[in-house]
Amino acid sequence: MISAVVFAELVAAPGRTEAFLDSFFDETGILVDWNLEEAIWRAAGRAFERYAARRRKQGDAGPRRILADFLVGAHALRRGCSLLTLDEGLYRAAFPQLRVAVIP
Repeated sequence: MISAVVFAELVAAPGRTEAFLDSFFDETGILVDWNLEEAIWRAAGRAFERYAARRRKQGDAGPRRILADFLVGAHALRRGCSLLTLDEGLYRAAFPQLRVAVIP
């Protein structure tokens, strides 16, 4: 399962279309969860706020994360799913209870 946020991000990749993604997800059995209820938005907002506070406290000049990252993490946590990611550190820090699987 992916969230609607991930679907929207994938559409933006060069050479991808909604039709291609619909076909791919249909063939692979991956579901798109189009519903992001209030609890997901609230969890994402709290995690994003903690992240912003850590950045301010540390004077972090590194790359900034965007709200979409926190919506993805909150969605996986709320749905009881593991999250497959290349960015283990962000999700472990923002969502300590989330099961994170790292792409090698």
